[in-house]
Amino acid sequence: MGRISKIGIALAMLLLSGQAAVATTAQGVAAFQRGKYEEALKFLVPQAENGDSGAMFALGQMYATGRGVEKDLKKAADYFHKASELGNAEAQQSFGSALMLGEGVEQDMIEALKWFIVSARKGNKAANVYAGNVARFMTRDMRLEARSKALKWQQDFDKRTGTAK
Repeated sequence: MGRISKIGIALAMLLLSGQAAVATTAQGVAAFQRGKYEEALKFLVPQAENGDSGAMFALGQMYATGRGVEKDLKKAADYFHKASELGNAEAQQSFGSALMLGEGVEQDMIEALKWFIVSARKGNKAANVYAGNVARFMTRDMRLEARSKALKWQQDFDKRTGTAK
């Protein structure tokens, strides 16, 4: 077998393993939505441990609501934070909400606004609404600091993921 064929097979295996990971997370989310929490955990926990932000977000939702697990706002916030750092817009909104309300983390309005801004820039309309609502209760300097942090986070993320322009 030629070198090119071996590389093609290796690439196909990588693509298929990535698709399997997505399918597994989707299966976990579907099980969660059907109320099959034990089944959801079997799919989601390994995926989250492997760095899947969608699985982390789903587990955060489970811990935030106490569905299938004992309600634990700290664990929920931890999962939302990890998924946020990986670029998951829904998790960024949820982590911003946790920071805004002080649920599972110390309340921090500047960080909350930062995450709402980051999420909103990815097209999350709800995060955009949250950002506007939170910003109304902040000073101009606080808003500027949050915007600056959001921009810095995005620049660092783009460099880490190779999406910098």
